[in-house]
Amino acid sequence: MTPELDRQLRSLANFPSPPGVATRLIELARDADLDIGKVASVISVDPALTTKILRIANSPMYAQRRRSETLRQALVVLGLNATLALSLSFSLVKSLRGTKPNGINHPLFWRRSLLAGLAARSLGEATGAPFLEELFLAGLVQDMGILALDRALPTLYQGVGALQGAHRDLAGHERKQFGHDHAEVGGWLMQRWNMPRRLVDAVGLSHRQDVRRSLDAEDGFNRCVALAGPIADIFISPGDERACLEIAQQVERVFDLDRERFAAVLERVSSVMPDTAAVFETDLVADPVGIVERVRDVLALREAQGLRDIGELRQEYATRTLRVSALDEQPTMDPVSGAHDRACIDRLLAEAYARASAGGGALSVAVCELDDLQQVRNRVGPQADGRVLQLTAQLLGGAVRQGDRIGRYEGDEFVIILADADETATREIGQRIVVASQTTRHAFSGQSLSITLSVGFATHHRGHRFSAPADLIQAARQALRAAKLKGPHRLSGYEPDRPAPRIRFL
Repeated sequence: MTPELDRQLRSLANFPSPPGVATRLIELARDADLDIGKVASVISVDPALTTKILRIANSPMYAQRRRSETLRQALVVLGLNATLALSLSFSLVKSLRGTKPNGINHPLFWRRSLLAGLAARSLGEATGAPFLEELFLAGLVQDMGILALDRALPTLYQGVGALQGAHRDLAGHERKQFGHDHAEVGGWLMQRWNMPRRLVDAVGLSHRQDVRRSLDAEDGFNRCVALAGPIADIFISPGDERACLEIAQQVERVFDLDRERFAAVLERVSSVMPDTAAVFETDLVADPVGIVERVRDVLALREAQGLRDIGELRQEYATRTLRVSALDEQPTMDPVSGAHDRACIDRLLAEAYARASAGGGALSVAVCELDDLQQVRNRVGPQADGRVLQLTAQLLGGAVRQGDRIGRYEGDEFVIILADADETATREIGQRIVVASQTTRHAFSGQSLSITLSVGFATHHRGHRFSAPADLIQAARQALRAAKLKGPHRLSGYEPDRPAPRIRFL
């Protein structure tokens, strides 16, 4: 922090301040005689904060055999430093999220901040770093300079909405207009708030992604935070394959984490995302598992083919799947859902079936059906049917692989063709669909609703051959009926020796 920048920032006004509970927590963090009693007394005055601490202590992130029923039990599970860091995270988000923005996209800002916190913590786990909850806090607050600048300079972010999804470009805009970027301002803000020195440095240096490896613990802490933002962007903009490759290579240079270990970091972020979203009462991303799977595909292609252009690799890969087909030149689409129509799916399935039968490969078909379209109609009205079908097609598209084909077959039934997918791969994709349908909320006339699906699938392979493509669909439908008998949002695979389920009428 230069004296010039300090004077410049002090001349501005209206910077955000931490709430009373957060201020007391910061004081505790600097207390050399800290104990459980002091921390519990501060947290317990805020019932909402107490509830969040209990919830996070009982989450999969801190899986314990014995459930924490009291605040003191949760403190024992988490530890004092972790409790302080998490409590401070909850307090800051609760207070600052309520501020009125001038030019920034508040939902995008908080979504990226939370994802960066998870990424910093997960990267710390993978690299054996200490202070994991402090890493989460540092990742969470590393962009607080944006909030500060938005408050102090109300016109800075107005009219630059497109830049807010591109972090580097946003920082460039700040330097051009203000002379400094939000990382520098954030470091100054953390110092003004009397945050621990480790957080002040990590936030101030969060745009310096040094590619040299270091054994210094503090340096490793700072680099986890600096790399957390670009990792968060993978979930924010999953279609940016080049950025994904760049951050994977950078993580490997800095921490010596290969492709598999980097993917494991993303999987860890994905696994704790639902609990984090619930505790912080915010939406993150709809299909984190599908995003991680697509990142794995991108990394595998690049590893297999070296430094060749990813677009060229996609084209080569397409020749091995249904993506390159004479039928693709003139696909026919369902006008309501936007997916392929039944005639197109029948033609594509016949082609895939012939290829799998001739080559001895696997071919799977999944049949997906809405669990209760009538319930949506009752709440919103029958005019919502078209919108429901469109959203269902989009949800399915986010859960399957790039080469898979989705079509609306009849009514609210969708068929997915999964070429070269054995039973294990198909089950994983089906599970992604079920989870995505459970966790995704959609807005209908001011209401937030889930559109849940059940899935049945069947696989044509060496161990069990179907005599015709239509038989494959019927087998998947039989599996779907078996799934629905178990309840809503279920997945079931076809079992040749299992009798067709009998529908009971009450």
